[in-house]
Amino acid sequence: MKKVLAIVLTLVMVFGLVACGGGQQGGGDQPAETKVLKILMEDLNATDQVLACLDDFEAKTGIKVEAEVINYATMHDKLVTQLTASESDYDVLVVDCYWVGEFAEAGWMEPLDPYIEASGFDTSVYLPTMMEMVGELDGVTYELPFYNYMMALIYRPDVFADEGLHKAYQEKFGTDFTMPSEDLKEYVQIAEFTTEYFKSQGVEMYGAVHQAGRGDPIAIEFCNYMYSNGGDFYDANGNITVNNPEVVEALDLYTEAVEKASPAGAAGFNLDDAYAVYSSGKAASFVTYNTFMPVLDDPSQSQVVGLSEIANVPGGHALNGGWGWAIPHNAKDKDASWEFINYIESFEIAKRRAEGGSAPTRTDIFSDPDIMALYPYYDTVLEIMKDAIMLPIMPDSTPLMEIFGRELSEAVSGNKTSQEALDQVATEMKDLKR
Repeated sequence: MKKVLAIVLTLVMVFGLVACGGGQQGGGDQPAETKVLKILMEDLNATDQVLACLDDFEAKTGIKVEAEVINYATMHDKLVTQLTASESDYDVLVVDCYWVGEFAEAGWMEPLDPYIEASGFDTSVYLPTMMEMVGELDGVTYELPFYNYMMALIYRPDVFADEGLHKAYQEKFGTDFTMPSEDLKEYVQIAEFTTEYFKSQGVEMYGAVHQAGRGDPIAIEFCNYMYSNGGDFYDANGNITVNNPEVVEALDLYTEAVEKASPAGAAGFNLDDAYAVYSSGKAASFVTYNTFMPVLDDPSQSQVVGLSEIANVPGGHALNGGWGWAIPHNAKDKDASWEFINYIESFEIAKRRAEGGSAPTRTDIFSDPDIMALYPYYDTVLEIMKDAIMLPIMPDSTPLMEIFGRELSEAVSGNKTSQEALDQVATEMKDLKR
């Protein structure tokens, strides 16, 4: 029994030393403790490309990165809980453009300018529209752009090249059929006529598909119609303009397109529903995220491989969107956090991520010959992004889009006129923090 007790005590002492870092190596040096950084990320391809680089980062720096990957719907609340604590469990933030105004006003993001200056990181490589949206705010750099999810028009040239369609359109309107169109009204007219034409031929093919479901889907999609028709939420002086005539006209056009150009039920479609229609070969156009282009060319996820092209939203102003890297104000080791951001946004690693399909934000990645060989449509994406318009950067951007999505749905469903719905949005915008 004494021998057993002695063995047990010895083991306890040994394991206790190991657990407390008390073991020794060589000449008695303490082993270095591995730094661990934690990030909360959304479950999507851009995140997969980051995860693929983590072992390389650890090998180069000795810093281990653990990424918690979750659904987008729960990210915001989970981050806020951490950012309002005395110390955050997360060492690096990925911030959606929706949240920039809120996070900046609350002081939750550490200014990056001292780190940028000390490391010599060149922020001029980023597209100005990306830095304006997820980069600098009021002269302070809070983030480096991570990836873009700007919207655009994805369409089927093969469908719109149908000779019978062109002939019938010419006979009815007396003008040539031009697609992609540079005019929003003409696009809606073409989309509606295309649906009618193929229906008359006994073919299930819609001129367009929309994600007009209540809330975020319709709010995001309609912004493209609003911006391309010359509308916006506010003017340059901060006056509310969301119920101006050009926005009302855009909503009339959008409602008409949902009803007459899209499949039945489109007024309730979310993004997945709309993608399913287009990727199954039943729609000729889709105002959606430019990041869907490589997905549509993946045979495991699409039945229209190699058939899609991308263009600007008719009218010329797509909705810009994207995420940025930031350091929490209450991060434990901000220097280590910056070391990771500096690494992941370097040209070499940004290019590696882009090769895997992560949408770029750096102009030198967009123009890189290797990337262009993989994604030749990136020159078009780059041009679209130069004129893309972002959502208002404001503390209450999330409530704004909730109000907007609710009232747009009321108009599309026929419960309100476009003017009535947008007047209600304008009324409620007066109480939002900007």
